[in-house]
Amino acid sequence: MRKESPSNAQPEVSQAAVADALRALWVEPVDAPGRIAVAEERVDELTRTTLDAMLTRRFRIGKKPSGEEHDLIFGHIRRYVRRGRPVQVALGYGPLKNPNTTRQSRADWADFFALANLCRWHNKVAEVYAPSLRVKLLFDDSTARMVLGAPRSRIKSYIGSLRRLIGVLGYRSVIVGTMRQSTFAWLFHLGFYQWARRRVRRWEQDPKNQPLIDRMVEYARRNLALPFGLDEEARERRYREAGHRFRVYWEALALSGIPRLNTRLIAMYLDGTQHHRPQRGALHLHSLGGGQMTQPWQGEGALLDNGHGKLVPFALTAARRDRMETRDVDGLALVPMEGFERIEVCREAEQVAEPAKEAARPRRHAA
Repeated sequence: MRKESPSNAQPEVSQAAVADALRALWVEPVDAPGRIAVAEERVDELTRTTLDAMLTRRFRIGKKPSGEEHDLIFGHIRRYVRRGRPVQVALGYGPLKNPNTTRQSRADWADFFALANLCRWHNKVAEVYAPSLRVKLLFDDSTARMVLGAPRSRIKSYIGSLRRLIGVLGYRSVIVGTMRQSTFAWLFHLGFYQWARRRVRRWEQDPKNQPLIDRMVEYARRNLALPFGLDEEARERRYREAGHRFRVYWEALALSGIPRLNTRLIAMYLDGTQHHRPQRGALHLHSLGGGQMTQPWQGEGALLDNGHGKLVPFALTAARRDRMETRDVDGLALVPMEGFERIEVCREAEQVAEPAKEAARPRRHAA
């Protein structure tokens, strides 16, 4: 439930300041040629500098890949650099807004922030490798339907509005298209699901995997919208079943070999710990910039007053709302799409309460 700020404690910020902050975040993509000539003796060096730019801390989650992981990613990039072509990236993207967190099933400011961050990523790579990146969004619609029971209408609404937003922002040269898992998920039925179920059951029976199983149950609690009126036992059973279905789907995807057939470099808005088996040779990216791992579909986009006079991109998840003071700023005319006329500005509730605590604290007097 949304937590309203007391009238005397709302984050004080003007509409003009909010508009300026959003305008500064809306970066334009630099021009990138479709092909350049690369001398054979420069391929490895240029591949290395391109990879280093892609792994800049602003865009990367966690440590830099090393060993086999590094070599896999390096090999993907080298294939494109050798031909002087843009590096092709397939980015896993959510299929719908989380119904437990958001009030609508369309793209919002969180998606604006995420797309702008991808454009910054593209521009950063273009500084060292002119063809830069071409990103294709791969929507996880089959996962959402199989695991979360998500309705087609919400998935269609979200994907459609996100496609429109890409065009409105002028990012079609960077984000070159979209694709749904459901276009190839039917292949999993060719024996892969049965095989995956057996493998997952064995994995779940190993006691050392119980902490990860429990963590995936917690993810299900955040994401799964359950029918009203279920008792606690029934809800817990639904959460565990959802976690199990997710593992089966992920296992079937790996067994199918489809990720290995993809010539694009795989990226995701996750740090790899959310899966029972990590995806090999994948990039793990921040979504909104500023070091945030939160996926854009997991909350509603807002601006966070960081306490240092700056408004930064933020995703208001259900858990974060409980500790935030928020204020709506209306009348925005920056992005010509439904739902972008307003944005919430928020700050930690402790920042509001601190002056009162300070005033109530007994003071020592000089002797």
